[in-house]
Amino acid sequence: WQQDLLGSADDPQSLLSQQLAHWREALAGLPEELAIPTDRPRPAAPTQRGGSVAVPVAAELHDRLLAFARSNQSTLFMVLQAGLAALLSRLGGGTDIPLGTPVAG
Repeated sequence: WQQDLLGSADDPQSLLSQQLAHWREALAGLPEELAIPTDRPRPAAPTQRGGSVAVPVAAELHDRLLAFARSNQSTLFMVLQAGLAALLSRLGGGTDIPLGTPVAG
């Protein structure tokens, strides 16, 4: 069904080709990775393995972040992502920070 909807990447008139061209142009020139201090070196080849780390947040801070998000007509996720982008910018990532977010559906 996806190929019926999007077409083939080999067909320059297909929706898929148009979308790929758009994102290649939009993301052209962005840094591939930001060299930030880590707890261990990166593997030579990406493994695509990930994990999660629980970060406890005091209830008062959580409430204040939620209130800030609501007062700016945004979500807590948007506030936290903006904070991460600001941190990465300060660490030398420049002013255009590419962040990926996995989504389902």
